[in-house]
Amino acid sequence: MNRPARVRVGVLAGGASSEREISLATGIEIAGHLPADRYEVVLVDPLALMARNPQLTDEQREHARALADRSGVIEELPERDRRELPAALQRQIVEGSAGLVGATSALVPTGGQRPFDVVFVAIHGQWGEDGTIQGMLELLGIPYVGSGVLASALAMDKVMAKTVLAAHGLDVPRGFVIDATDGAERVAAAARDLGYPLVAKPVRQGSSVGIVMVEHAEELASAVAEALRYDDRVMIEERLHGTELTVGVIGNKPNLRPLPVIEIVTRNAFFDYRAKYDPELTDEICPARIPEELAERAQQVAVAAHTTLECRDLSRTDMIATADGRLVVLEVNTIPGMTANSLLPKAARVAGLPFGELCATLIEEALARAR
Repeated sequence: MNRPARVRVGVLAGGASSEREISLATGIEIAGHLPADRYEVVLVDPLALMARNPQLTDEQREHARALADRSGVIEELPERDRRELPAALQRQIVEGSAGLVGATSALVPTGGQRPFDVVFVAIHGQWGEDGTIQGMLELLGIPYVGSGVLASALAMDKVMAKTVLAAHGLDVPRGFVIDATDGAERVAAAARDLGYPLVAKPVRQGSSVGIVMVEHAEELASAVAEALRYDDRVMIEERLHGTELTVGVIGNKPNLRPLPVIEIVTRNAFFDYRAKYDPELTDEICPARIPEELAERAQQVAVAAHTTLECRDLSRTDMIATADGRLVVLEVNTIPGMTANSLLPKAARVAGLPFGELCATLIEEALARAR
């Protein structure tokens, strides 16, 4: 069957995770860069489907109901994002959100509306990057860009991702997992055995949300409490020092393509939420200032992580190269930031693939699977 002249693309953006505003920025940029002569693009917010989700706040459920009733609901940024995101990015999110359409009618159109040919999932974090939205799209039979249900769920759960990656021979940080039921003495003893400094991380969060550096034992309890605000499980890991690297992978077997390695140099204590999105605080150097042998090794590790978790279309693997020769995988992102200046698009541009064509290439990969 011949496709219409333009492919109808639903870009899923927003959602209900702690990364909602970054997800909006990603979706707005993707929608704005897809070639208009080839794609008819609709920006769709699945938050509209979640008005009865008991895990949402009252404010989120009210926003969901408003989206379900009408489009063009103006986004009000939470205090954290008003404080930490650059002003230009805040304006882009607020202005772009006016074009959002609620997913209630967009994904299952009625009244003669043309259905989407493909969906580009641009939602970071819970209910977007964790396999839930992918499962819904599978149920509806809508082709989509990105990893499937299992790979998405594995990568989002840092404990499961580390377990699988380590079982396949990849180096991951040493650490242990706790939850709110673990006693303070047990946690303190395990931390002593691991050795300071440490890092406390929520198991299922992105954008460094809830991450706390723990230099000394007296800081551990407050760090755990902060991380538990964002998840019911927390990973305590060795804090590694070295060169922070990230490598994007695009395509699918047998045509996987590792992108040039990016070196991350932040002026903050670590690559935290603010440093990720404020270019004044971090230098993202591509190609990285590392020996060619290490760059090739980092690309091999990224491809191995991508294939081990059975990712599709795109992923970005964050790692750290230590002075003693370790190349340690910190996490695998199945829906990495996708604004024009995000890490993976920046590496693709260095490799000769402009942002609009990168997005179009990923859409064609998803459409090819559905044929």
